[in-house]
Amino acid sequence: MVSKDVIFDEVRRVGREWVIRGRVRSRSRPNTWHSVEVRIRRLRNGEVAMVGRCDCEAFTKGHMVCWHMLHLTNAFIKNRHRLVSGLGFSVNY
Repeated sequence: MVSKDVIFDEVRRVGREWVIRGRVRSRSRPNTWHSVEVRIRRLRNGEVAMVGRCDCEAFTKGHMVCWHMLHLTNAFIKNRHRLVSGLGFSVNY
């Protein structure tokens, strides 16, 4: 188990971009899980760009990056070597 609050449904590399799909437990409603997708890309200048979407109210109504997107990204970064082992990729994020 990577996290009690995150379930990874898909982790794949598309070109220079990581696509991560999963479910993240709601902090305000612990029995609710939000569907989240993030795409992470390292830019040529060394910066990292992240775009994504979530079905939570903060994202669907507020159109802003939500905690669920950040939490999925953080869980991926912390566990990236374990998550992608066997995929044949070198992970340097």
